[in-house]
Amino acid sequence: MARLIIANRRGHQTVEWDTALDTEESRAAVVEAERIIREAREQGCLISRKEGDRHVLHDGPFDPKVEEYQVIAPIAGG
Repeated sequence: MARLIIANRRGHQTVEWDTALDTEESRAAVVEAERIIREAREQGCLISRKEGDRHVLHDGPFDPKVEEYQVIAPIAGG
């Protein structure tokens, strides 16, 4: 099971999918995760993905086989 974690003001949102299952639900979740990552980048967010036992910043294409992605929102200062 793979997932995308999006931190937000209400806590966090999670989108999960299983690449081993070729179901409409799993395919829809992959499309949704890819859309969220694309839009997050357009809004200035960074994306990390899990590699081994740690997360690293990732600016490459979305890969649904990656175990976990996280959206990292920019910090507002002032």
